[in-house]
Amino acid sequence: MNFIGIERQQTVLAVAARRAAELPNLAFVWDNAKNLSELFEVGEFRRLYLNFSDPWTKKRTYKRRLTYREFLQEYRHIMGDGAEVFFKTDNRGLFEFSLNEFCADDWKLSNISLDLHHSDFVGNIMTEYEEKFSAGGAPIYRLEARYGKRIE
Repeated sequence: MNFIGIERQQTVLAVAARRAAELPNLAFVWDNAKNLSELFEVGEFRRLYLNFSDPWTKKRTYKRRLTYREFLQEYRHIMGDGAEVFFKTDNRGLFEFSLNEFCADDWKLSNISLDLHHSDFVGNIMTEYEEKFSAGGAPIYRLEARYGKRIE
């Protein structure tokens, strides 16, 4: 299995690339997630991990959220049938917004957690950001969203 990290902030991408230099199945792309259809062919990948995305908390910036409906439609288009999005955040407002957006766009939700580290979910891989916030007592919100038929 290969992983591709997409980041629009060059400095953040540089830090990630340095930390992951020894991982042969990981590559990075410096671009915006709204350009996925320019970067990948339809069906080239089927799962997307959105880990601790910018919550864009100001009312006028909600359309920049990576779980905004237009992004979800783009994910469906580029991933094809069986699309999966695994989403984690420490921001309750973003999580509530995301639940509504996924449901409005007919995604099927599972493994929803309002406090991941105090749940019975097995198999979590923590990011540094997640370690920092959970150590401070912040709950971590998580969900899995699927669109169309699941492809094994």
